[in-house]
Amino acid sequence: MRIKKRLTISNILMIVIPVVIIFIIAGIMSIPFSKAFESKFASDRERDSNAYFIQQSLRPDLKNFNNKDDFVKLPTELQEFLKPKGYHLIITYDGEIISSNVTDEDKKAIANIGEDMLFKSNSLVLEMNSTSLVKNSFRKDSKVVNIIAINSNYQPIRFDMKHEMSTFVVSYIFIVIIISLIVVTLTNGILSTKIYKKLIVPLELLSYGAEQIKNGNLDFEMNYESDDEFKQVCGDFDEMRLRLKDSVDAQLKYEEDRKQLVVGISHDLRTPLTAIKGYVEGLIDGIAKTPEKQKKYLNTIYTKACDMDILVDRLFLFSKLDTGSFPFKFDKINIKEYMKSFYNHVKDEFYGKDIEFFFNSKCDDLCRVKIDCQEMNRVLLNIVENSVKYNGNCMGEIKIRLFEKEDSVVVEVSDNGKGVEEEEISNLFVSFYRGDSSRTKPSEGSGLGLAIAKNIVEAHGGKIEAYNMDGLTIKITLPKISDKESI
Repeated sequence: MRIKKRLTISNILMIVIPVVIIFIIAGIMSIPFSKAFESKFASDRERDSNAYFIQQSLRPDLKNFNNKDDFVKLPTELQEFLKPKGYHLIITYDGEIISSNVTDEDKKAIANIGEDMLFKSNSLVLEMNSTSLVKNSFRKDSKVVNIIAINSNYQPIRFDMKHEMSTFVVSYIFIVIIISLIVVTLTNGILSTKIYKKLIVPLELLSYGAEQIKNGNLDFEMNYESDDEFKQVCGDFDEMRLRLKDSVDAQLKYEEDRKQLVVGISHDLRTPLTAIKGYVEGLIDGIAKTPEKQKKYLNTIYTKACDMDILVDRLFLFSKLDTGSFPFKFDKINIKEYMKSFYNHVKDEFYGKDIEFFFNSKCDDLCRVKIDCQEMNRVLLNIVENSVKYNGNCMGEIKIRLFEKEDSVVVEVSDNGKGVEEEEISNLFVSFYRGDSSRTKPSEGSGLGLAIAKNIVEAHGGKIEAYNMDGLTIKITLPKISDKESI
């Protein structure tokens, strides 16, 4: 999952989960709080029953009372209810007191209120000073029945509903807020930890990679499996590492090639210079006294100077090719006609040197390539000269084969010589390589020919390679010109 998507979901969950849990907890918490509030209210009401509540309790079901005797039985039940609350009971039936358990204090309180109120008034609730009086009056069979409850030591407990509700709500909200903070902290902590792990692992991997590169180690691997934005970053980082490694390897190889180039130049120039120096000293010292010997010395000096000139020219050409500054002159030519012309040229040039040439073309008559004819001539001629030079048979054979593939043309130059050791094939196109590690045969060439050939072919967008097949075969692959490009 993408980190952007993961962060979005995480942020949403950080809001949704706490809200849902808070609502659930608030709902659950409301139950015990409500019960606690109701319990407190009931307890206070039990200790200080409201006068109106007492009045409601003094209303018997008249269906169960048929005569005066039924009302006489009522006080026992009511007194059990009223006594814990400090009330005493008086029941009158048609102006006659049929039941009473009032105390002297109750009587004094009634006297202060007025006895007429007991018999003449209707139902009432009266709280005066320390007296609470509750009266229910009703008729039964045209008889007036009064049920009176009096408490002459009444000390009301004031129940402030607003204050109690406020205290309840504040306590409830406070606990919900505390629990909400805990829930939010836990939720955010859990989700943040998961996101942190998803971020810290690739960051530590990238930090490790940067540390390894800083220390010069380019052989590690960036293995990151998660499918998120960091996968692309780690992939790009690993690709950068590989390119940097290739660059460093190429630089090391380039430095090694430079060293070999310097060694090769030093050796290949020293040999003719030593010879020139020796022959010049011979002339100076008068060793060559006869005109014939002097002419021989001078011819040798000239030959060695020409060899040096050829070597310097090749070095100059190789240097320009290697730096990519050589000015090629490309032409679109018919490859079959070009190779047939080259075949005729080398056949005439090497006539009488025990070399037989063969040419075979399976290429279309209209197949065209884009090449620098002069430089490609240099490549092919160098290959042929090497085949002639290193041929160990009495009668050499050089076969030139031309054929085409879907988008390329292939030129193969094969000889029937002894070939090249398999471990040396990969070094054929390395500068100054001659298959002669001691370099004791300078007459066999400078070792730059095939290196130059490789640079020229690659500058044409082609490829050159070698392999053994009853001798050595050099294979050159060049891109064809498409039909649209040839128009």
